[in-house]
Amino acid sequence: MPAERIISVPIRKIPVVISTKDSLAPELTLSDFRYLFGTDPDSESYRIVNIEVLTSPDDQQPMLVTECGRYSRFIRREGDNIYFRMQIEPS
Repeated sequence: MPAERIISVPIRKIPVVISTKDSLAPELTLSDFRYLFGTDPDSESYRIVNIEVLTSPDDQQPMLVTECGRYSRFIRREGDNIYFRMQIEPS
């Protein structure tokens, strides 16, 4: 059995503002919304949804945290980190 090590990958949280009244309004990140409108979104007209993403340890591509359970090397989530098993390549 090849040797393995455990790596920790941080989770990035992206707050996205979604209009509840205008379905054609574009979604904006919270920082973009504040920059464009100069204020925080009104809770009656907008919802803020947090999208959690991380970088895949294999190919460095972004992936959703909810996809980690289907990843064969996934161990667990703890706080704002995801833990994966990685094989140590013989040199």
